[in-house]
Amino acid sequence: MPVLPRIIHAVALFAINAPFPAHSQTGETSSQATVGRDSPTIGRDSPTLEDLSQTPLPDIIVDGMVDGMVEPTHDKPAVSDATFGSQRAGSAVGSRTLWSLSERFARCSIKWGMSDTGPLRSALDGAINGAKQRFWQERFIGLHSTCAQDPALAREIGVASFGDSHDPIYYDRGAMIVRSLNIFAPNLSLTKQQTSDPAVQARFNIRETPLARYRLPVDRQYFEMAVCFVRLKPELAVRLISLTEDNAIKKTEAKIVNGTPICTGGARNVYFDAVQFRMYIADAVYRWAVAAKSVDSLIPIQ
Repeated sequence: MPVLPRIIHAVALFAINAPFPAHSQTGETSSQATVGRDSPTIGRDSPTLEDLSQTPLPDIIVDGMVDGMVEPTHDKPAVSDATFGSQRAGSAVGSRTLWSLSERFARCSIKWGMSDTGPLRSALDGAINGAKQRFWQERFIGLHSTCAQDPALAREIGVASFGDSHDPIYYDRGAMIVRSLNIFAPNLSLTKQQTSDPAVQARFNIRETPLARYRLPVDRQYFEMAVCFVRLKPELAVRLISLTEDNAIKKTEAKIVNGTPICTGGARNVYFDAVQFRMYIADAVYRWAVAAKSVDSLIPIQ
């Protein structure tokens, strides 16, 4: 009974590299799915929450559907060396560079036994892109500004890293989630039996539907796809979070996508930014784990 995001047909797009427009969507309608290129932006010049609330997005629903409902009609894997090397997903160098800065911040600021986890919990467990969640993410970065690329900028606008064409807010949040999983849930186990459990799915829906209401459309699209990938390949998804070697990361990402054609509508080719893919998988893993454990957060109160 996998999650089938409503927006998935033959399109899979995971790139946060363009600074604008905020509501860009993919125009792909062929059997090639590009996980990369267009980008939502939730910086200070983005639409207000009031603007976003005028067009409510549909609920995230974990539906009871038969596994393997969408089967690929071709022998070639959707993710291969050719798709990994494509520029269709944007600048891999720029993405990796920004990620390394965000990851450095997360490693410096998030540690077991840290004195106050309240701001971190509010940043990761709040309604994504909502006023409170954005405030606490910026606040957490400001409180740990000495760990950031530019301490003064971190205190002023709450970003730990910055680049020419990628939105750092996503990278900072993604690095914080990956680090939190590795620090606070280092022995995390997530199985398909758990993600198929109606009780777990119900808890997931109850928690995540309101928490996703402020996500921008493209961000929500990527998140829902990641929810689908993790639902069907939870063990691989958890493994991906702990990996650090690039080749191992790419191989695991390929296994996840190639083993879940239902999540991409059976697309013939799937292109994506490997860094961003891992960020969204981590986001979905965190939320599935919270539902599986029936807790409010994976981050302890300290």
